Amino acid sequence: MLKKELSKTMKKIKLMLTILFLFFGIYQTFAITHSEILRAMRDELKRSMDSLYIETLQKPYFIEYTLKISNNYRASAFLGSIVDSSQVKKATLNVKVRVGDYKLDNSNFLDFSLSFFFGGIEEGSSRSIPIDLDYYALRRELWLATDYAYKNAANTYSKKIAVLKNRIIKDTIPDFAFAKPYKYYDTSLVQTNFDFMQVCTMLEELSDIFRNYPNIFNSMVSFEFLQDVVYYVNSEGTEYIKPKLFTGLESAGFLQVADGLPLNNFYSAYSTIPSKLPSKDSLAKAIRILCENLTQMEKASTLEDSYSGPILFTGQAAGELFAQVFAPNLVVQRSVLSDQGNQQFSRYTAFQTKIGGRVLPEFLSLNSLPLASEYEGVPLLGYFKVDDEGVPSQNLKLVDNGYLKTLLSSRTPIKRILISNGNNREGSAMFGNLELVSDKKHTKTYRELKQKLIQLCKQRDLPFGIIVKKIMNQNILSTVFPSLSPIEFKFSSEQNIIPIVEAYKVYSDGREELIRGVELKGISPQSFKDILLVGNKPYVLNILNQVISSSFSFSGWVGVSLIVPDLLFEDAELRPVEADFPKPPYLESPLLLKND
Repeated sequence: MLKKELSKTMKKIKLMLTILFLFFGIYQTFAITHSEILRAMRDELKRSMDSLYIETLQKPYFIEYTLKISNNYRASAFLGSIVDSSQVKKATLNVKVRVGDYKLDNSNFLDFSLSFFFGGIEEGSSRSIPIDLDYYALRRELWLATDYAYKNAANTYSKKIAVLKNRIIKDTIPDFAFAKPYKYYDTSLVQTNFDFMQVCTMLEELSDIFRNYPNIFNSMVSFEFLQDVVYYVNSEGTEYIKPKLFTGLESAGFLQVADGLPLNNFYSAYSTIPSKLPSKDSLAKAIRILCENLTQMEKASTLEDSYSGPILFTGQAAGELFAQVFAPNLVVQRSVLSDQGNQQFSRYTAFQTKIGGRVLPEFLSLNSLPLASEYEGVPLLGYFKVDDEGVPSQNLKLVDNGYLKTLLSSRTPIKRILISNGNNREGSAMFGNLELVSDKKHTKTYRELKQKLIQLCKQRDLPFGIIVKKIMNQNILSTVFPSLSPIEFKFSSEQNIIPIVEAYKVYSDGREELIRGVELKGISPQSFKDILLVGNKPYVLNILNQVISSSFSFSGWVGVSLIVPDLLFEDAELRPVEADFPKPPYLESPLLLKND
């Protein structure tokens, strides 16, 4: 016992020393002020625009500089112990150079030789630079990055011109949209009474909850707090300084049942700063619910055959379904030219030619609300006042009474949208906050929606209906669960397949029966036109969503918020998971033996 207590004490001392070291590293005085940073960026940009020219190459007509200074905390815990913690401060520089003119430049062109080696179609990949900068050190970094970007841009432009000479191009849309100069300075990076050691202690306590559920094979609780300050200048005169704040807590559990089927469940909470996360008691309650639900799923049955009929999506499931299937199609996606012709790598193109057409029932409308920082007291992750290209954001009516009015755009135009409406996020057009609203006639309580579901099933002689209450989040699936499982579980290689975490059979008497091991098949953006009714209590879903990009390279994750009511679909398909899985462990978990 004494040895065990001594070991715990040494762990806490080690953690405390680590945090103290990080603490003093955080508050070192940064060697350069906001004004000096902007002055260095302005001066080097002006020099580049005036003097950067090679006789055999085109002169730049547009240059932009983006400097991001980051201060990031991360920690994770397992069964009551911290397994990883870090605090990293870094600076990254992005330089984009355009040669030619607004009508025709080096962008929107895919050079396969560069893309396969560097993973993108644009110059300007993130360049790590020293943290301790001064005016001349920053100018030196800008000079080197600009030189590289210019040579790359000029080379790409030459290849693009060569391809155009051998083709009859019908696409005469400009490559780049002009934007009026805009200046925005927000240096009020939120200073919080953030105690990293207290957070680590909380993670230990939260992760210890899983000890009470020894049937769960593996689990984790993780936390991150990301603080970025972004500086931007371009040759048109646009400038901004803006903070980007993100806080997230994620918890997940994994187990395998006797037939090999993997079962996963998760809980996540996201906000801007740590103080806006739920309280520790609320987090503990959510994790206990996660564990109880996962334990119940282990004993639940699955579907014998595929189910085709009405399905009610409630709460998280409604928001997640909307985020994964419908929302990605609301952003402008332009095909890119290559020596093989026009290429379109995004699969989210369902609405590119649908402006003016019906995409939802006529009782539903959809708003884009990037200027909303919260909804009924809940912080919204998709809030921003100016986009990453320095264009002011604006609230928009995307769908009005079922009909699509516009798409979210950046400065890369398409045929129907020639200017930016201020929605460039992390390099591409991307949604922030979306709100789905209904008229009163089609808005019902949960009880009324459930009764309508039962009524529809009786009309079709179905023995039961389906209510889906939780859908697997794509970020959690791709970043969290791979570390929890020693093997990779592939539920399905088909497109339009969505793993379901929590679903219930609903019988004619209203009884709900939990089922496991099912997935949603075949639902598409067009399916949303067949929504029959919606709930009367919108659910606010804050998640990390993958940036929608026209490139085939990974574009990262960004915080978004969806305000979506329960959704009753007239017809959808749910089927049992039929993949082959490895056998579960032969011996039971040692945690099951602790009371023997």
